[in-house]
Amino acid sequence: MSENKKFLSPHKEYQEINAYVIFWGLFYAAIFALAIGYLCLKIGQTVDAFAPVSAMAMGVAAMLKRKNAFPENIHIQAIASAGTNGIGGAMFILPAFYILGNDNLSYFELAVPIVLGSLLGVLIAAVFRSYFCEERADIYPFPAGQAAAEVLTSNEKSKVKLMIGSSIIALIYDFILNTFGWWQEVISTTATSWGTQLAIKTKLMFSLDTETALLGIGYFTGLRYAAIITAGSFFSWSVCIPIIYYLGGDHQMLVDGKTILLANAPITAVFSEYVRHIGIGMLAMAGIIGLVSMSKVMLHVVKNVFSELFKSSNKISAKLLRTQQDLPMSAIVGGAIAIVILFTAFFHLYFAQTILQTILALIIITAFTMLFSIVGISSIAFTSSEPVSGMTIFMLIISSVVLGKAGMHGSGGITAVLMMAAFLCTSLGVSGNFMSELKVANLLGATPRKMEQWQLVSLTMTAILSIGVIILLNQAYGFVGKGALHAPQANAMAAIIQPLMDGGSAHWPLYLAGAFMAIVLWMMKVPPLAFALGAYLPMEINTPLLVGGVISYLVSHSSKDSVINSLRLSKGQTIASGLIAGGAIGSLLSAILRIFGCNYFQTVWSNSPAATYIGLLLYLLLCVFIYKKATNITAK
Repeated sequence: MSENKKFLSPHKEYQEINAYVIFWGLFYAAIFALAIGYLCLKIGQTVDAFAPVSAMAMGVAAMLKRKNAFPENIHIQAIASAGTNGIGGAMFILPAFYILGNDNLSYFELAVPIVLGSLLGVLIAAVFRSYFCEERADIYPFPAGQAAAEVLTSNEKSKVKLMIGSSIIALIYDFILNTFGWWQEVISTTATSWGTQLAIKTKLMFSLDTETALLGIGYFTGLRYAAIITAGSFFSWSVCIPIIYYLGGDHQMLVDGKTILLANAPITAVFSEYVRHIGIGMLAMAGIIGLVSMSKVMLHVVKNVFSELFKSSNKISAKLLRTQQDLPMSAIVGGAIAIVILFTAFFHLYFAQTILQTILALIIITAFTMLFSIVGISSIAFTSSEPVSGMTIFMLIISSVVLGKAGMHGSGGITAVLMMAAFLCTSLGVSGNFMSELKVANLLGATPRKMEQWQLVSLTMTAILSIGVIILLNQAYGFVGKGALHAPQANAMAAIIQPLMDGGSAHWPLYLAGAFMAIVLWMMKVPPLAFALGAYLPMEINTPLLVGGVISYLVSHSSKDSVINSLRLSKGQTIASGLIAGGAIGSLLSAILRIFGCNYFQTVWSNSPAATYIGLLLYLLLCVFIYKKATNITAK
């Protein structure tokens, strides 16, 4: 989609918000908060709401014959996206209280950091919107935002048919995959005898997630950044893991509650326990490098903030186009300060033992929010994913050490630090994901100010609702023991913080190794954030991005005519959008069945070599489908 093409004229006024938009936006936000909240706790992953909500909103508008459907649908999907934007802070952190046996916290205590963090995330995104979405639109692709825009602009008959067709294929594919397990989702070399021997002898393995949404996101990401991200993954899995096995084979480590030799530990356990911490160090240093490299941008933004603070909001709005109008800067800055003060007061009254502890918590929260919001937004801008849990883990470690020195220990200290983590995690998740929604506003000509206003409302509702989801699911399944929900991020947080607050230590050498690696990458002019993201995330999440990026490259170079190549690339983006939308809907339908206790998954069959080969074959056919359909454009 052309960056400069606005479907709503910036010189005209439209009825963007009305009762119809508010009702459906909040309705979908609540539904997705329930479904995706469960998915977070089950498998530790979220599904973007924009694609399925956009498809449903367009369908409802067509049935009701809405004349003002286009601007309404833009805001419906933006309001509804709050169901996923702020869900991570609740689902990734709060179950840790139940895992650690602290189930005495009130609904109010659990909700405060999630609500305040959500509101702060919207205000942070509003501050940086102009820079990321307008000033540097040529640098930051925002693949999720482009996908949402493609879905919402599917008004050409040929494009609609293509998108619906690819959506149906993806929906059926991912629904069967997640519901029945008729083929393997994660294709790994260890599924074969030679691959197993390779892993045993050399500690090398290769894996790829075959879900359609990841392939579509890879197409939007493009080959360059997909290659850098995957290179980071190869660095972790093909360099760091074999070295750790070679040098530390006689070291003992804890795996599933049992102490075993590292030489006998699974590769995935070594990645989670050691190598992933190198990625966390890289992410942290990438954030610092990003702040330093963007210092002029930060000064520019701060200067604009102060200049707008002392001007009348009416005068500023009069000079700006409708598509450039954000919330008044005085409201943004005043609101951000008020939120930080409220959280600090909440922390002091409920969890801190001394004024020093409160002051330290304030400094940590403020510093890490400023540092990692840039990292998170930049990550979303390139890959549609954000290493929220990794950044939160790093803050959690620093907070545990600093507040531990200030006398905060035991269960009280654990609760206090987890509350800080919940606030930060929510703020980062919202600021990054909401920036994608603001990119949609930029691409399609919606008013950012209206989107920001209603995101605040929707996030408040879904934040409160998410606490209820956690409490209900804890009562139904629990997070510890047989048959419990896995809650992988919360379990990781609990495992890290407990020894730290009881006098243990962090993986400082690994964090430092990652930090120095990020510096080396920066010196080589390789984007350290993209590389670090690949190093931190499991390989199977990154390799589909490379596959999608390769297909995008091949499509954009399939002809000697640059115009034809551009048209083919755009057609491929329509297909990729359909894959993301259909895949998300299919995964959500599967999650809903699980919520109601309908479990048809064939676990034994899905882990068999035959299921792996079927999965590989279907995935290759999917890749061929994208390429053939996208290149089916010839010169007239």
